Amino acid sequence: MFDVIAGLPVHALVVHAVVVLLPLMAVVTFVVALRPAWRRGPVARWVALANLVVVGLAYVARLSGRNLQARLSALQGQTIAETHGKEGTLVWLFALALFVVSLLVVLLGSRGGVLAVLTVVLVGVVGAAAIGWTVITGDSGARAVWEQTIANTKPPGG
Repeated sequence: MFDVIAGLPVHALVVHAVVVLLPLMAVVTFVVALRPAWRRGPVARWVALANLVVVGLAYVARLSGRNLQARLSALQGQTIAETHGKEGTLVWLFALALFVVSLLVVLLGSRGGVLAVLTVVLVGVVGAAAIGWTVITGDSGARAVWEQTIANTKPPGG
């Protein structure tokens, strides 16, 4: 399970959803936390549900990444994308943290004042951390896959 679908690695298929959706949902969650009418209404609940889906996708990306790394390491006799693998184990936790703060937005949505401000700040911090870690992890994965290939090729027309 979480290895291949139709001959393609699950990780390569799922990871792109996480790379797009986790930062997007961090921004959306922050915007919803900022808007009192959205915090109090069904929008906040839908955002929390979407964040839960991202947690699931991030977890599948983690498990499938381990399987892909094991496959490639067995093929080449060395650990492949070791830094990326270590960083990738944490991405789902950032997604989980974003889900938790989105639940806070739902639960505290009708409150104002200092509590609302603290919730917005917390969502901002967690969201920024989730975006940052997604970028760091994605960059190390892209480098592991493509850096040597690009370094050993010539640009078009060159």
